[in-house]
Amino acid sequence: MRRALVLAGASGFIGSRLVDAAVASGYEVRQLLRTPGRQAPAGVTQFTWDPAAGTIDDAALAGAYGIICLNGAGLLSRPWTDSYKRALWESRLGSVETLVSAMGSHRPQVFLAGSAIGYYGPDRGDEVLTESSAAGSGFLAELCEAWEAASSAAENLGVRTVQLRTGLVMGADGGMLGILQHLYRAGMGARLGDGSAWMSAIARDDYVRALLFLLTRDVSGPVNMVGPEPVRNAHWHEALARHFHRPGFLSVPTPALRLAGEMAREAVLASQRVYPQELTDHGFTFLAPTIEEIFARELPLE
Repeated sequence: MRRALVLAGASGFIGSRLVDAAVASGYEVRQLLRTPGRQAPAGVTQFTWDPAAGTIDDAALAGAYGIICLNGAGLLSRPWTDSYKRALWESRLGSVETLVSAMGSHRPQVFLAGSAIGYYGPDRGDEVLTESSAAGSGFLAELCEAWEAASSAAENLGVRTVQLRTGLVMGADGGMLGILQHLYRAGMGARLGDGSAWMSAIARDDYVRALLFLLTRDVSGPVNMVGPEPVRNAHWHEALARHFHRPGFLSVPTPALRLAGEMAREAVLASQRVYPQELTDHGFTFLAPTIEEIFARELPLE
């Protein structure tokens, strides 16, 4: 009998790839959607929920082995007005709280819940950040702490719970790389400031593989979802320019970036040297451990 896997946020940049991988791995996938009616892929059953209202189809979790929640408004989708910061907060905590509440009736064995490396704050210098490192300061750090606290409530129900401290997920059709690749293809890619900021990235394929890995391993608590070789922005920039055989001499001055305010400071100019200690210690192997291999895998040249 196939194990049932409930996916929240399964229609996005990561989730759409996860659906395919989970079905291929033999899971019965249950996709949570706010609006029903879209044609479900083979091997997928759709259920409705409304995390803003705290409601979910009770049948979605019945007999489920695991739940993965990747839900949340995009960090770079809109300027960080006060109202959008509330949306960033409420979309994340509301999703987790709705799922944890439903677990009171239908208890899965494992819950993989979203978080982010923003937990560590926007600038920790050259400190190597592992899962045991302390939380940082700032809006994202506070958001991630609250997000993780919400998912930790599942542990009180006896559910093995993992907080996915997600870094820069790299893929051609979404996220940071999905936007910037077009500039680099045109020879207009630019270093950010002096290029000294640390960037902790992971190929989307490896991210999805890590999710499936964590479903069946005896791992709980925070897990850094990044590759094993963080690089400075200058290295990242030069590697992507080389990948497309384009020049890499442009840069965007830091003062210009800071005009975007808090979002620039915490999400664009953030410097976080994060290492995936838990994944490494439990034997996970990366298909694309270096930034050059990430670009080659996720952005194949025609």
